Amino acid sequence: MNTILYFQSPSKTSAPDKLVGVRRYAAIANWHVQVLEGIPSPKSIPELRAFWNPIGAIIECGGGYQEIPPAIFAEMPCVYLDRNPLTLPPNASCVSHDSVATGRLAAKELLIIGHPNFAYVPYPQPRFWSDDRGQGFQEALKLNGKECMIFPGKGSLQSISWQKSLRKWLDALPKPCAIFAANDSVAAEVLTAVAQLNFVVPKDLAVCGVDNFMPICEHTTPTLTSIQPDFLLAGELAAHTLDDILQHRESKLFPVRLTFGPANIIRRASTRTSTHYDPEVTAAIELIRRRACEGISSADALTAFKCSRRMAEIRFRKIVGHSILDEIQSVRLEKAKSLLAGSKLDMSAIANFCGFSDAKSFWKFFRQKTGVPPSEWRNDQISRI
Repeated sequence: MNTILYFQSPSKTSAPDKLVGVRRYAAIANWHVQVLEGIPSPKSIPELRAFWNPIGAIIECGGGYQEIPPAIFAEMPCVYLDRNPLTLPPNASCVSHDSVATGRLAAKELLIIGHPNFAYVPYPQPRFWSDDRGQGFQEALKLNGKECMIFPGKGSLQSISWQKSLRKWLDALPKPCAIFAANDSVAAEVLTAVAQLNFVVPKDLAVCGVDNFMPICEHTTPTLTSIQPDFLLAGELAAHTLDDILQHRESKLFPVRLTFGPANIIRRASTRTSTHYDPEVTAAIELIRRRACEGISSADALTAFKCSRRMAEIRFRKIVGHSILDEIQSVRLEKAKSLLAGSKLDMSAIANFCGFSDAKSFWKFFRQKTGVPPSEWRNDQISRI
């Protein structure tokens, strides 16, 4: 079995899914993926090559990994994952996130909310992806006849001066306003500042981040809507590109420059609004999103209401467009698809994770909703790699 080296970046938001994608492709290519942490030095690369005898490497570029000089890898076949292509030599191959597309998707999502004003909070330190996300956001808003206010503060997320400036800027924004933040860490700081100012989210200020980093998104108040980049596909593309390089070293097809876009939007309470805002409906949706896969019933979700069951169902359907049971089933189905596509868990385990009593009831539910058995759906996803 051949070995490839995977230099893992210090980024905590995207690294796991990227590595899963690499390993999924590696299983097909019959590779062993050796994960290495810490920024490599010019001296360590020859030693690592002698020790592991790798056929190639994937360098995940987050944090300080953006500054790794490509020359240290000498002639070893490499693919750079999520690095600014402008910092690479012309002969280097890379797979990068299409941050402009992510900004455009954020604009589309926030335009739907109906707030008349829009703003962007970039990362407080220079980051090419933050600039690109802001560019895509502004371009999409301009296309739709909207202006975008941009927070000018610089520094660090932990800086009191930056946070004070952010609070002052948010206070002065025209309300209601939809805010796009460069990533979830920035969005969390926005929500903290909004809470200090006693504005209501999302009625006064709606907030959307990027990365869908669960430790942040599920634990802010309110929970944070976030765009989830297709990090799984990113890993698969990086591994596939490395395989192509290895098999066609003499061809003129390289270097390869590929991009991956956003996978979807995980909507949470920070943007969940409607023309007819109903806090009890919002609370019910949050309860369902959090506990649908624990096997809750419609009756459990009704505890969020202070009215009769019939009236609660009417209010829920009027705002959401479908029943409470439909919402529960939708959350379970999305969780099932995520587990089928991103893991090798058997059907009994997936059934348990999605709130079903056994694999048989899960199989019946999945086929009813998709038209195909879960195993067939999984195989179709794998065939697309």
